[in-house]
Amino acid sequence: MAPNDNHSACADLGQIDAPDHDVDMKIPRRDVDFGFDPASVRRDWCSNDPFQTTFLNALSLLFPEGEKFFVESVKQHKQFVTTPELAAAVKGFIGQEAMHGKEHRAFNEMMVAHGYAEAPRVEKRLKGFLKTVREVLSPKSQLAVTCALEHFTAMLAESLLKDSRMRDELDPEVRGLWLWHALEEAEHKAVAFDVYKAAGGGYLRRASLMLLTTIVFFAAQLIVHMRLMSTRKILFRPWTWLGGIGRLWIWPGHLTRLFPAWLAYFKPGFHPDERDTKELLAQWDATLFGERGDLRGQLKLIA
Repeated sequence: MAPNDNHSACADLGQIDAPDHDVDMKIPRRDVDFGFDPASVRRDWCSNDPFQTTFLNALSLLFPEGEKFFVESVKQHKQFVTTPELAAAVKGFIGQEAMHGKEHRAFNEMMVAHGYAEAPRVEKRLKGFLKTVREVLSPKSQLAVTCALEHFTAMLAESLLKDSRMRDELDPEVRGLWLWHALEEAEHKAVAFDVYKAAGGGYLRRASLMLLTTIVFFAAQLIVHMRLMSTRKILFRPWTWLGGIGRLWIWPGHLTRLFPAWLAYFKPGFHPDERDTKELLAQWDATLFGERGDLRGQLKLIA
């Protein structure tokens, strides 16, 4: 095979070669370093509310091992990445997910400093659970699970970028992490899906595993959330639950508002890019990483 053949860019997604210069790199890796200081970050950094903070802390604990699972599920199908465009997208996806795992692991270490001694054990249990998932599900089904979870993160990301109420609830010391992560999740929301389609993934597998993934995801999130609340000794405070559940599911209903986007996934002809967020992403890229961007100081390298 000639070195400049289109397939050569897809030879190894772990160390994928840079695509040809005429391929638009739309998914950049941003090498950031937030350097979280436990002394400067409030323990209840979301609305000064322990329920909402532990809810998002639980989500952060799921990210490092989850991102690793996503990348591996895509790598297992590297033989189907046969165009420079998709190869470039996959390279960007892998780079972004690697950085997400790195920064959320640092954030999770800050959690330990805040007294959440359970955090390392949660990550260890999740690693064991995902090992079982890899043993039980076929590679294509693992990729379908990744597509489902990438849709979840894309929904949450778009909501955060659009809704100032959600952003205002976050302490400025940690807001940058969540906005950066949201921007990049929205940027690469279609990559795993496109690899799944290229690999011949079908509708029935995709839809059924979205249903299963939804159940497992919320169950895992609830279990981890309860463990963190138990650490804070607030697990059995009804008023804490009532207020938190009210905000998530009733008003402003941060999770309830995601239902139409979740339901759209079950359309046979669904594609993540049918929700056009190009202008939204361009706006936030400039806001965060432009010449005077809010996170320019945390940015070490754009590749």
